[in-house]
Amino acid sequence: MDEIQLKKLFGKRIRELRIKQNLTQEKLSELLWIDPQHFCKMENGNHFPTAKNLVNLANVLAVDIKDLFSFEQPFKNDTLLQISQKLRKLNQKELLFFNEILTSYSKINESD
Repeated sequence: MDEIQLKKLFGKRIRELRIKQNLTQEKLSELLWIDPQHFCKMENGNHFPTAKNLVNLANVLAVDIKDLFSFEQPFKNDTLLQISQKLRKLNQKELLFFNEILTSYSKINESD
């Protein structure tokens, strides 16, 4: 994993944790005493917080620092290739069923 990927995954993770706490970007940046634009850039994966802000972020979000880095690894290219190859073999009915499953899964994850 390179630095860019780490920043993107970290930003996605803090967004998830912020939303679970029902905080807006503006409110969280206020609680952290940082500029809202800077926080937005962190959440978008363009900036990484200082060590001090990492500690503050974990405290405000009521998580351990390690939890800020608890994100799933994206699929590896060979996994995506295997999925793609299997999808090509499905007929129309099977593809529609697969789409329904993914849509349902997506809706469940949105509600968490």
